[in-house]
Amino acid sequence: MRLNHQYIRTQVMAQNIWKKVSSDKSTSVDTQSVREKAYRLETQSPEMGINQINYSKTTVAGNERNFSRLYQSANDRTVIDKGEVTVINSKNPYESEGDIRIKILDKKYSRVNAINRTKSDPLGYIKDKYQNAKSPYFRSDLTAAERQAAYDNETEWLFKGKAQNYNLQDAAFRNIRFNGEVEAENAKVYQRSQVNQQLQVLLNRNKIHIPQGTELTFTITPIDYKVRVSGTDDETLIEQIEQVLQSGDNGTELFLHIMKSQSSDSAQFSEEAYKKYQAAREMYDVTGYRLKNLKVVDGRYVTPDGRDLLEVYKEGLEKDPVQKHTASYAIAHYSSELSKIAEAGYDNIPDFILSIDYSNGSLRDVGQSKGYGTGDTNWLVTLKHKTGVNY
Repeated sequence: MRLNHQYIRTQVMAQNIWKKVSSDKSTSVDTQSVREKAYRLETQSPEMGINQINYSKTTVAGNERNFSRLYQSANDRTVIDKGEVTVINSKNPYESEGDIRIKILDKKYSRVNAINRTKSDPLGYIKDKYQNAKSPYFRSDLTAAERQAAYDNETEWLFKGKAQNYNLQDAAFRNIRFNGEVEAENAKVYQRSQVNQQLQVLLNRNKIHIPQGTELTFTITPIDYKVRVSGTDDETLIEQIEQVLQSGDNGTELFLHIMKSQSSDSAQFSEEAYKKYQAAREMYDVTGYRLKNLKVVDGRYVTPDGRDLLEVYKEGLEKDPVQKHTASYAIAHYSSELSKIAEAGYDNIPDFILSIDYSNGSLRDVGQSKGYGTGDTNWLVTLKHKTGVNY
C-alpha cells in the first residue's frame, strides 16, 4: 500500500506541475523540465525514492542468505501418512532454485509492469530507464548487464502480459551465485530426504523397528521390482521389510529413486544392462509379456500363440491416442534393441539390478562417490564452497 500511495502522490505532483506550467499561455512548455522536477520531488521522499518505485536496486531476494531461507522454507515438507498403499514416491514436489528465481521475478515485474502501464508511452519510459543516459529516469545504479536484463524482462511483461522468458542477470540476484551442478545435486538430496521420510512412514505404520546401527541392503530386480533385504540374521525383520516394500508400487518407486540417484561413476550402471531393462520394461508395459519368458524364432521374439512380439507391441501403441502418433519411431527403436538382445541371448546380458543400503533412518548409496543420505553429503559442502554457492 505504501508503494501505491507514494506513486499516486508522485503522479499528482507531476500533474499539478504540468497544469501550472500549461495554464500560463505565455510560457513555453518544457516537458523535459516537468519530468525532471517531478523526479526531484519524487526522490526527495525519505521513505521511498525512484529505486524503490522501480523495484530494481532494492531487490526482492535481497542477498544469498535471504535466498537460502526462501529455498529452505519452500522445500520444508514433512511426509504425513495418508493411508495409501504406495507411500514411496521417486518424484516428489520440489521447488528448484530456478523455480524460486522465477517466483521472485514474477513478484518484482508484476509490480514494475503495473507502473510502466500507467505511463502514456510505456515503451518509451522503459527505454528511458535502461537505454537513455540523458533521461532523469536512467538507471545508472545498475550495471550494463542488469539494465539489459531489466529492459528484457519489462518488455516481456509489457508485450505479453507476463514474462514467458526471463533474463536472469537481473539485479534481484546481484549478490547471489548460482551453479547448475549444485542445483541438480540439491534436488537429489531433497528427493532422498523425502524418500527417507516415506520409508519411515511405511515402517511406523507396520510397527517395524530397525535397531540403530543395523546396516541393511535393499536389492531390487527390474521389471518385477522384487525387493530382497540382506544384512541381518533376523529373518522376521527381513520378511516384514520385504513385505511392506513390495506392497503397492513401493518397490517400483524405490527402484526408480535409486536409478535417479546414481552419479556418473556409479558401479551399478551398465549401458548394456540399462538398454536391456528399457526394452524389456517397454514390452511388458505395453504388451504384458515378459521378454525373458518368450522364445526367439528367426531372430525375433514371439508370443506363446506364435505372434511376432513387435506386432503385438504395435497394436498396443496404436490403441493409445497419444502414442499412436509416434508409434513408428518407437517400433523402429525397439526392433533394433530386441534384435540385439535376441542375438546375444537374454541371459547373456546382465540384468539391471539395483541396490541401496539403509542404516540409522536413511538410505545410503552404494558403488559411487556421491552419497545423498543423511550425513553423507560433505562432498556437496565442498562443491558449494568451491563454486561460491551458499544455499
